[in-house]
Amino acid sequence: MAQLWQTLTEVYPPEPKFTEKDLPDLSGKVYLVTGATSGIGLELARVLYWKNATVFATTRTQTAFDQAYEDIMATPARGSHPPSSGAIFAVTMDLSDLTTIKPGVDSLLERTQHLDGVWYNAGVMEPPEGAKTVQNYELQWGVNVVAHYVLNRYLTETIINSAQDQPAGSVRVVWVASDANNFAPAEEGINWDDINYEHTQASQFTKYGQSKAGDILLGTEFAQRVTGTGVLSLSLNPGHLKTKLFREMSSWRQTLADTFSFTPRLGAMTLIFAGFSPRISEKDNGAYFVPWGRFGTPSAKVQKGLAAGSSRRLWELLQSETEMY
Repeated sequence: MAQLWQTLTEVYPPEPKFTEKDLPDLSGKVYLVTGATSGIGLELARVLYWKNATVFATTRTQTAFDQAYEDIMATPARGSHPPSSGAIFAVTMDLSDLTTIKPGVDSLLERTQHLDGVWYNAGVMEPPEGAKTVQNYELQWGVNVVAHYVLNRYLTETIINSAQDQPAGSVRVVWVASDANNFAPAEEGINWDDINYEHTQASQFTKYGQSKAGDILLGTEFAQRVTGTGVLSLSLNPGHLKTKLFREMSSWRQTLADTFSFTPRLGAMTLIFAGFSPRISEKDNGAYFVPWGRFGTPSAKVQKGLAAGSSRRLWELLQSETEMY
């Protein structure tokens, strides 16, 4: 019954109780957001910048970054007091090509050796059937899961070092999943025998659900691996939102999705809660959150997978597959 109630409130969430106005001044703080040029990533970057933080925004193209930058400069976040002493920098990488991640990270680390928080937010949903990454992963799995795993591997040392002179639990890594993890395949959320669906038939939404289950597993596993460092690793469902994530859907499905969707700003409140809420402490490492900033639980499938050791299994699989990148 509790899971059913959570599902209903994920579709129609209560008003957020922790928003932009609850954030302190972020002068001197440094953050990384993937997928920061549109949707909730853009709204999160807007809030961070207007709270005087330095924001590194991943982008595939300079044009996309420039457009996002102009948007943020033109429209301050709610409750902010211009001007901002913050800054926004582009980190160019294409998450559908793992070879672009290291150069992007190198450019980031040339500017900063410190990160107060990271949101692995970029994602792909229901691309055309058969869409693949450059490394031949099913596109949703490759972008949403594999690329963020590789990026996190590159950033782990910096993240842990950044937490050493900060209050425990204040440096946080947030893995953006979705309530689509309820529709992940198999009993444990991952189609282990054919993760890339090379021999198995399934809908693109099922594959998307698997990728979001994968994000939760990575968030949980990373939490275990950084226990005692002061870093928190968390995952969440940001909510149903009117973003470009639906761009590959048919027009009638986009219309239907919009009927049950909310503004990207509200979704960003879920990310802000996970990234900053003082209600979250070290004992909550590995926790999962739901809109617009509430403690929740992932699907029964994902919970079963976690109990069976799926998070470690996934981590070790990706480690072996991506070592060369």
